[in-house]
Amino acid sequence: MTETQRTRVRRNAARGHYDIEQIRAVLDSNQICHVAFIAAGEPRIIPTLYMRRDDYLYLHGNREAALLQHLAAGGFVCVSVMTLDGVVVARSGFHCSMNYRSAIVFGHGEKIPPEDHEAVLEAFVATLVPGHETAVRRATPQELAATAVVRIPINEASAKIRSGPPIDDEDDIDANVWAGVIPFAPHVLAPEAAPDLADTVALPDYIRNYGPVR
Repeated sequence: MTETQRTRVRRNAARGHYDIEQIRAVLDSNQICHVAFIAAGEPRIIPTLYMRRDDYLYLHGNREAALLQHLAAGGFVCVSVMTLDGVVVARSGFHCSMNYRSAIVFGHGEKIPPEDHEAVLEAFVATLVPGHETAVRRATPQELAATAVVRIPINEASAKIRSGPPIDDEDDIDANVWAGVIPFAPHVLAPEAAPDLADTVALPDYIRNYGPVR
């Protein structure tokens, strides 16, 4: 992907990535993004669930939401995604950092074809809880009418990734200070049944074996 003035990584430029496969991998490592846009002349930023399919990011929500209306009208946004992989503990406070995978996407919103509406919403369920889309009932016409689905093309984007140990100054290497990385990993706890769930409803394997996308 060609870098632009908006997507070029300037600080620690060697950590920047413009290859579409790398950008896709970062986007697929998470499910929550932050979307920045201008509404009524003021900056806004909204955290929301997203889904990547091919080279589009899909968002959904209430049709009355300002972000969804902005995107449905072709409004411009910046999308940010970040997955934290660890805390980097250096021998000086200046060099303490984090290991992460991040990506930004700039683009204009697009409405999706009406005939794809229900299938995309089903795909959202499959992305959030794989397997659950086959267990739940179909969305009602009222639910479909209340939910907007938009997409943002991934054609202006970049990734920035840091990995590895701390990078300390040579003069600090012999300091009597612990240095290294505290890795982060997703941790899924045992499922908690809804208080009104009937005792006869068994825990499905796709819930028992649930793990977040990484």
